Amino acid sequence: MGDIKIDTKNISWACRRCGRCCDPPTITKKDIGNICGYLKIPFKEFVKKYVNYFNGTIGELKGIKNRCIFLKGNRCSIYPVRPLICRLRPYSIQEIDGQLVLTYDSWFLEKCPGVFMGDLPVEEEYIRYGLLVAKYLGIERKTPEDAFKSVVDRYK
Repeated sequence: MGDIKIDTKNISWACRRCGRCCDPPTITKKDIGNICGYLKIPFKEFVKKYVNYFNGTIGELKGIKNRCIFLKGNRCSIYPVRPLICRLRPYSIQEIDGQLVLTYDSWFLEKCPGVFMGDLPVEEEYIRYGLLVAKYLGIERKTPEDAFKSVVDRYK
């Protein structure tokens, strides 16, 4: 599976399409370009209208009441070109003992209604997205072991 170790601790996930996780995401320059093409809007106009900040490499989309500006009725209105970080979720790319590890983001373990006990395999696309997030956005914060324990305890 490439250079990434998978560590889901026998926890699985199936999206319930509730929109709870759709806060304003971090975006790459390529994300902006993809969304611009999809919306048929010039880059500078898009940044001015939809981006909270942009440093030339990465930025953050604007939000409405702490929800992504492109969330419409719990659905992503730009889903085919959604940002890279949105493609990776609910997973997180972390470095543990010098090894890249694809595991769950702690927010999802604690709050996502789609998380459950089970050992469904991680789809190959998430591994690819994990490598891209590591390259363009960096390694994410380590998920505390207590977050995994909270899921296990919920299903005892």
